[in-house]
Amino acid sequence: MFARFLIALALLLTPVPALAQSTVSDQLSGQNYDDSIPSPERVLGYAFGERLSRSADVLRYFEALVAAAPDRMILGRYGETWEGRPLPYAIIASPANLRRISAIREASVALTDPRRGATSVPADQPVIVWLMYSVHGNEISPAEASMATARHLLASRDPEVAEWLNNVVVVIVPTQNPDGRDRFMNRYYEALGLQPDPDGLSVERDEPWPNGRPNHYLFDLNRDWFAQTQPETRGQSALIRQWRPQVLVDAHEMGTDDPFFFPPEAEPLNPLLPEAQLRARHIFGRGNAAAFDREGVEYYTREVFDAFYPGYGDGWPSYLGAVGMTYEQGSARGLAARRSNGEILTYRTTVRNHFMASLATIRTASSNRAQLLNDFAAYYRTAVSEGGAGAWILARGDVDPGSADALAALLARQGIEVSRASAGFSACGRTYRAGDYIIRRGQPLGRLLQVLMDPSIVMRDGFVQAQEARRRHGLYAEVYDITAWALPGSYGVDAVECRSTPSVATAAVTADGLPGTITGAPDPVAYVVPSGSQAMGVLTRALRADIRVRSPEAAFTVGDRTFPAGSVVLVRAGSPDNFDALVADIADQAHAEIIGVPDTWVTEGPNLASDRSPLMPPVRVALAWDEPTDPQSAGAIRYVLEQRYGYPVSIVRTENLSRDLSRYQVLILPDAYGAYDAALATSLRQWVQRGGTLVGIGSGADLMMAGDNPMIASAREPLLSANGQPAPAPSTDPRIISGDADYAEAIRPAEATPDSVLGVLAQVEVDRQHWLSAGLLDRLTVLVVGSAIYEPLRQDEGTNVLRYVSARELPVAGHLWAENRAQLAFKPYVMANSVGRGQVIAFTQDPTFRGFLHGQDVLFLNAIFRGAAHSSPVR
Repeated sequence: MFARFLIALALLLTPVPALAQSTVSDQLSGQNYDDSIPSPERVLGYAFGERLSRSADVLRYFEALVAAAPDRMILGRYGETWEGRPLPYAIIASPANLRRISAIREASVALTDPRRGATSVPADQPVIVWLMYSVHGNEISPAEASMATARHLLASRDPEVAEWLNNVVVVIVPTQNPDGRDRFMNRYYEALGLQPDPDGLSVERDEPWPNGRPNHYLFDLNRDWFAQTQPETRGQSALIRQWRPQVLVDAHEMGTDDPFFFPPEAEPLNPLLPEAQLRARHIFGRGNAAAFDREGVEYYTREVFDAFYPGYGDGWPSYLGAVGMTYEQGSARGLAARRSNGEILTYRTTVRNHFMASLATIRTASSNRAQLLNDFAAYYRTAVSEGGAGAWILARGDVDPGSADALAALLARQGIEVSRASAGFSACGRTYRAGDYIIRRGQPLGRLLQVLMDPSIVMRDGFVQAQEARRRHGLYAEVYDITAWALPGSYGVDAVECRSTPSVATAAVTADGLPGTITGAPDPVAYVVPSGSQAMGVLTRALRADIRVRSPEAAFTVGDRTFPAGSVVLVRAGSPDNFDALVADIADQAHAEIIGVPDTWVTEGPNLASDRSPLMPPVRVALAWDEPTDPQSAGAIRYVLEQRYGYPVSIVRTENLSRDLSRYQVLILPDAYGAYDAALATSLRQWVQRGGTLVGIGSGADLMMAGDNPMIASAREPLLSANGQPAPAPSTDPRIISGDADYAEAIRPAEATPDSVLGVLAQVEVDRQHWLSAGLLDRLTVLVVGSAIYEPLRQDEGTNVLRYVSARELPVAGHLWAENRAQLAFKPYVMANSVGRGQVIAFTQDPTFRGFLHGQDVLFLNAIFRGAAHSSPVR
C-alpha cells in the first residue's frame, strides 16, 4: 500500500526537456487527492520542483493549506529572523487528534518528568514526529519537500495515510533559515537565463560570498543548538521543549555528487546517547531504505556524518529524548546540476527524495508508536535515576561573575533546572557564597546537563586508534566537527561536579538572568562596575551614551571596597545631565551590579585619573567583510559586538581596506579561508603608525606578519620532525632507509604543516603585566581548531600576552594529537606590539567562535577598547 502513492513520485524523475521548466500540471496528482486541498499550481503558479520557492512563497502555501483544512492543521510562528521574516511551523493530525491537540502535547510533556507521577504512556497517545527543513539557506529542496509532505498528508485519500495520522502528530518546520534562503534565491534568480545551466562554472551555480548557507549574522544554525545565540535556534528550541517530540528529522543537502544519507550515523557516537535511541535510528534507517529500494533510489549510511557533537539540529534534541536524525540529499543548488560523471541532477529529483524520506519516516513512526513512546518515557526515568544525588556547582567568583550568570541563564533557557543559593554553603570540600549556582544532576534533563558540562566526554578508544592509523597514512581524521565544547571552560566559569547536592535554600534561575542592580552611595560622584563581562557590557553601552568612562588596569580601593583590575568607572563629571537615569538603564541592559561611590579617593592601586586608569574613548570599529574572510568568523565577531554588547560595527569590504581608514580607530581582520592580499600590509601599517588599533584573528593575524617589516615578528611553524626539529629540506641524494621511522620521514611532504586539531579546549597563561590582561584570570580556557602554531615573540619584538601552558597541563577537553600537544606548549595564543602611535594585537585562534566562547569576551573587548585607549591617534 505504501508503494502505491510513492509510484507517483517517479514523475519527479522525468528529465527536464532541454532543461526547460516542467509542464507537468501536478507532480503528485493521480493518487486520489482531495481537490479541496489546493495544489501548488493554484497557489504558487507552478508544481513542486518546477521552480525554487522563496520563503514567503513557502509560507503562502502553508497558509492556503490551513485555510483549506483547519480541522486537520494548525499554522503558527515560533519567532522571526534578524531581518524580520517569520519562522512558521505547522501541526498536522487527524481531526480527532487535532481537537485534543493540547491534551496530546501536555501528555507528551508529562512523560518528561517522572518525579510528578506520569510514568506510563496513555493508550491513545500518538507519537510526535518533528520534521524540520532547510536549516542552511542554500539547501533548497527540503523546504520544497515540506510543502509536498504537508499537502500529501492533508489531500491523500489513501487509508494508510489516515492510519498514520491516527498514530502520529506531525510538526513541520518548513524553512528554518528564511534569511539565508532568500539570500540564495535572490542571487540565483539574478543569474538565471533562458534555461537552467547545470555547468559548475556558471554564475547561476557559483555562489558569491558569504553564500546562502548562514543566517543574517552568518551563523551556521546547525551548530547553534546549545549555544542558543540566534533567534532561529532559540525560537525553535523553545517550541520543541513545549511539545517534546519523540522523533525529529533535520533535512539537509550536501555535495552534488552525493546520493542520499540517513542514519545510522558514523562513529564517533557520543557515549551519553542511550542504546534505545541508537536502536531506533537503525529501525528508521531500514524503513527509509525499504522505500528507497522500491523506487530504485541510491542512498548510504554510517560513513560520513557522526553523532558526537551535541550542537547539531539532530544532536541537541536527542538529549531531550527524541530520536534525532539528519537526512542529507545531494544538491542541485538550482534547477539542474551536472555531476562529475556527466549525469544531470534535477531539483525535482532532490525534492522527490526528501519527500519520500519524510513519508517513510512517518510510516515507521506510526508502525512503532508504542515502542517509541515507551522508550521516550524510559529516557527520562533513567536520566533522573542515573543522575543520582550529584550536582554541578558554579562559583561566581570575583573577577568575572557575569560569565557564571550567563552560563546559568543559558542552561535555564534550555529547560535545565538551575538554582541560586540564598546563603553560603559547603560542597566538595570548598566554601561557596550566596549567589553561587547549584544544578542537580538527578533531573529530567540530566543527560543534556552532563553533555554540556562534562569535559571528560571522549571518543571510543578503538575509533581513536583507527584515526591514528589513518594519519600515519596521510589520511584525514574521520571526525565531522569539534571534539570539545564543555561550557564551564568555554564560559571561563569555575565549575565542580560533586557527588551530593548541598543542603541550602535556593531560588530557581530563569532564562532572563539576573536583573541589573545599583547599590552604594546615594548621589555618587561616580559608579564602579566590578570587572568581567558585565563590566564590558556597561562599558560599551556607556560609550554609546556619551558617559565618561575610565578603567583601572590594576586592583584599586575606594572607601572600604577593593575592586579588581579591569573594573569600569562611570564618571559624573563630563557626562550627560541625565547621568543617573542613563546608568540605571545600562544596568538593566547589561544585567550588571553597579556600585555608587561618594568620592574618587583611591587609597590603594592606581588613581582614577592616572595613566594606569586610561580614559576609554568611544571608538569607531571597522570589520573586514567579504572574501577572503571566513563568513562564520566575520559574522560571529559582528554578532558578539552588536548583539551581545550593543556596540555598532562598520562592515567594510576587503577591497576597500587600502583606502583612507582615518575615520576608524579600530580595524578587525577576521579569520580567513585564504590569505589576505599581502599588499594591504603596507597601508595598514601606515594606518597603525598614525594611531590605529589593528586586531587580527587567525589568518587575519598572518597579514600582520607579512612583508620585510612585519608588525608582528612571528610566523606559522611547520610540522616538526621526530626529533623536534624542523623537517629537513627534500633531497635527491640517495639515502639509506633503516626502518619505519626513517621511511615515514622520507615520504613526508616537503612543506608539511602540523595536523589539524579537531577542536579542543586548552589552557593558556596570562601575562599579568600587560594591559590586555585587565579583568582576566591568571589562566583562560580557549578553543583550538586547525593546524596553526606560531613562533613566540622575542622580548624586543612585542609581548606574548597569552601563551599555551606546558604540554602536560595543556588539554582541558577533547582529543589532541600527541605531536600537536608537544608543539603547542608555551607557544603564543595572543601577541601584541606597539607600532608607531598604534597597537597591533594578534589572536592565533578565534575568540568569538560560534558565539559560545563567552569566557574570552573580556579579552576580545580589551583588544578593541583598551587597544584604542593605548593608542594615540591625532585627533
